Amino acid sequence: MSDRVADKLGCTKAQGEAALNAVLRSVQDELSKGNRVVLTGFGTFELRDVKARKVRPIRGSKAGDLIEVPAHKRVGFSAGAELSKAAQS
Repeated sequence: MSDRVADKLGCTKAQGEAALNAVLRSVQDELSKGNRVVLTGFGTFELRDVKARKVRPIRGSKAGDLIEVPAHKRVGFSAGAELSKAAQS
């Protein structure tokens, strides 16, 4: 992926990797603060709350017994219009 970034920017692979890593770190930093990240045309990243629930494990010594998965947050992604259109091509 950093090769493609470098080609698009007309720079070295190392510079392309640094640019890509900077963007990804910025997204991660904003999500860790609880902020929503909108990349226009590409999509939106946001934290979503997941409620506590009981599930049955499918393996291990407790298979068949209900165990509780505590409430937590997860990263959600909604594709933007341009990405959705490109994916259908």
